Amino acid sequence: MLSDEDVLAAVRRSVQERGETGQVLPEEADIGRHLLIEGEILRSVETRTEEERFHQGYIDLSDRPVYRSGLDWHRIPPPEDPGAETTLFLVRRGSVDDRACDCGNGTVACERCKATGELSCPPAKACGDCQGVAACLWCDGTGRRSRPSRDRVGAGQVGREGRVTCGQCGTREAACAGCGGRGRTTCARCGGSGSRACPDCDRAGTVPHRRCGGTARTVTWTEGVITRRPVIEKVKVSTPVLPYGAWRSARAHGDWTDVRVVGERASLARDVDTRVAAILEPRLLPREDEVGRRVTLRHLSLARVTLASHPHRVFFVVPAPGGPPHVAVWPSEKRARLIGAVALAALVALVVVWRLLA
Repeated sequence: MLSDEDVLAAVRRSVQERGETGQVLPEEADIGRHLLIEGEILRSVETRTEEERFHQGYIDLSDRPVYRSGLDWHRIPPPEDPGAETTLFLVRRGSVDDRACDCGNGTVACERCKATGELSCPPAKACGDCQGVAACLWCDGTGRRSRPSRDRVGAGQVGREGRVTCGQCGTREAACAGCGGRGRTTCARCGGSGSRACPDCDRAGTVPHRRCGGTARTVTWTEGVITRRPVIEKVKVSTPVLPYGAWRSARAHGDWTDVRVVGERASLARDVDTRVAAILEPRLLPREDEVGRRVTLRHLSLARVTLASHPHRVFFVVPAPGGPPHVAVWPSEKRARLIGAVALAALVALVVVWRLLA
């Protein structure tokens, strides 16, 4: 941390560099200190769950860790990298039940076809065009002329439009184009055979047993799952509060001190600044289900100086790495309010003039 003498010397140099005369006397200077801390606290948070598992067929569980009756009492090492997300699957001791399925060979009789492999199917159905009515103007689908041809001589051309040669009686332009005079069409699914393959078993008569999935074995066990995931808490502290511009100057030019702690419920080192430790220790209290942490922070102390001879300015003196302190000059709060009031008055005047001209 810079001494008061170093702070005043830096302010004096800044005033001179601006081409201003006069001395910077200690008695006219008001020096305040600001402690800045920023970074993150990363915690590895653990959750443990237990559930019953079921698997169709054989499964090798020999490579999974085994725990006793209570998953909460099972110990595993703290994470080497708290920022890594991991999931560990375990098996409860004595819970594995590997057995043959009651079905015997993994199949059961198909319920849809009653193990026959076939489903009955109508070999033909009514024609979709004529619905079986007037399939043929001469034979009505029987193949025999039901009345003399002279009875049909008076039929108009409207009734014959779209008609084809009857496949039953051979009369031209008399039969429905859809069924060829038969009044029915062959079923496309069974080809007129009267039966078709069962879609569930594909004529096998058996289907895989639903419980074992056709494997003839089932395995049940109690599974424990331990999941670790990182939870990050961002830290940004300024005592007292600093404006954004001062923060920006500190980030760009400051000589920060790094603090890095890794480990299970790790705490700050003894050589950490007491002011920093007092601010951070409440944040470092162990959280529920915390199994590891990584603290990555940095802190900096800068000086805020106001001078009686320069009442409208505030000097922020930031210790810089390997050189003289960096001085950032900002308007005082009073000057900032004055500038804002002037800008607002100018805006109001501009609006009034614009309305008068309009």
